[in-house]
Amino acid sequence: MELPQGRDHACFVDRRDHFGLCSTLRIDTSRFFEHTEAEHPGIELCFSAGGTRHQRMFGGKRWVLEGDAAMVFNARERHVEECSANPDQRDLRAVIILPGFLDGLFEDVGMNADELVFDEPLFRLAPDMRRAFDFLFAAAATPGTSRVAVDCVLTELAIQLTTRLSHSASARLRSLEGRGYYPGPVARAKDILRKELDSPDLDLNGVAARAGLSKFHFVRAFRAKTGITPIRYLNRVRIDVAKQKLQSSARPVTEIAMDVGFSDLSAFNKAFKRHAAMSPTQYRNFVLAASRG
Repeated sequence: MELPQGRDHACFVDRRDHFGLCSTLRIDTSRFFEHTEAEHPGIELCFSAGGTRHQRMFGGKRWVLEGDAAMVFNARERHVEECSANPDQRDLRAVIILPGFLDGLFEDVGMNADELVFDEPLFRLAPDMRRAFDFLFAAAATPGTSRVAVDCVLTELAIQLTTRLSHSASARLRSLEGRGYYPGPVARAKDILRKELDSPDLDLNGVAARAGLSKFHFVRAFRAKTGITPIRYLNRVRIDVAKQKLQSSARPVTEIAMDVGFSDLSAFNKAFKRHAAMSPTQYRNFVLAASRG
């Protein structure tokens, strides 16, 4: 992607790449006007977190992003990006879902990410989509966030985008979804695990049944897709959510353990140390010391 050049000074662009799955960009456009041409592979989802008036020009049309609207489009198409200069409106955020991730998600239906073109780029960002969006940005600032957590949340976000918004493959996906083929079993399972990670009674048989497979075939399919078992996958997501809570609040470790689905503090401490190579308290102290410089 070509980063913008300002008329008066360079704007601040914080770009983080997440395990070859997606990129997150936060652009401070305060007192800055940008007008640049860009193109990059993947589906781009933009949100004006600070009220920035932003517009994109592609497909022979101009689209204005402002207020609580969001924008999604296939960024492989060459487009013009333009931000207005306003000291009070300055936080533009974007998630770029990379083609490799989308191709894997659509593998069961034989789709290619380049085929996906949305009918209407502008839409209202629903609360659950905003939570997934915010999680990805928090993950960028959370030391030690795993690929698993990003994969799980990104799967949820991609499912939401492709099942709620109209696009070039909508009719095909609706047909497949009606017959239980889309999203695929593993994608459905990731969605269930992400949404119910705070439940200590989450049952593998139940998840497998809701994903449309027997427990035996579900575990095999999940391992083939992700390289690990569903339970290990879930625990990694739980630990990553716990990291964000430890970093952003002073709440007791026991409460945070319960929040993310561990009914036993000892089990939480053991799982946390296995994934983070330190205890929850050590992690909190480490992050606090790093923030103080």
